[in-house]
Amino acid sequence: MQKNMPELRKEITKLSSAKRRGRASAVVRMAQAGGLQKLRPGIYRPTERGGWAHQDLADACLAVPEGVICLVSALSYHGLTTTIPAETWIAIPKTAWVPRMTFPTRFLRLGAEAHAAGIETIKIGRTKVRIYNKAKTVCDALRFRDKVGVEVAFEALKTYLRLGGRPDELLQWEAVCRVKSSLRDHLSLLLA
Repeated sequence: MQKNMPELRKEITKLSSAKRRGRASAVVRMAQAGGLQKLRPGIYRPTERGGWAHQDLADACLAVPEGVICLVSALSYHGLTTTIPAETWIAIPKTAWVPRMTFPTRFLRLGAEAHAAGIETIKIGRTKVRIYNKAKTVCDALRFRDKVGVEVAFEALKTYLRLGGRPDELLQWEAVCRVKSSLRDHLSLLLA
């Protein structure tokens, strides 16, 4: 990377910022040469960053700042599923614009309360990643079992309980995630 272009050494480069500095053509040239990877139109990251586990989650959060890692991606991060996500799942507000991404991404629209609840911030490399906590993720998987698969949702619930997760932690999310009856039914079966 060129030394006189500090904005290109950051974790993320916005083409709009580079245009204001008169460096848009350099960004485009570096992307064409392979020095920058396009995350979505107008958003790039250096390709020479060291690889680490969950790189896709960090890239998704850089590309969609209002997004929160959810469902299968969050289950995989928390170790609650054996399923390897083929795409990065990102929750966005119900009224948010869905950006075009250059890597496999699946968006889930949530209402304001459900979107804002249960978020934890983790660090992957130097990137802050917003992800739903374990209990909320399990409840979301039960709610959206038609999207993630019934087997994935039930595996997550069983694994959560087997790893020491408490049922009362799940029950605090039943109203927000709208899974009151299904959650209680499955808990009564598993805990009987």
